[in-house]
Amino acid sequence: MDYLVDPSVFAFDEGYVARPTTPGLGIEVDEAAVRKAAEQGHRWRNQVWRLKDGTFAEW
Repeated sequence: MDYLVDPSVFAFDEGYVARPTTPGLGIEVDEAAVRKAAEQGHRWRNQVWRLKDGTFAEW
């Protein structure tokens, strides 16, 4: 959602999202925001969940 020109295309109305009426996926990506984020990079890591006994749990 951070990289959309208009994130309101996914606004909920009575529990539903309206079907897009524009071509393609119905969204417009803010390319400048994507380029800015790409300059910084990221270190995304999958969150680790543990059960009460300390063992690993998966999604």
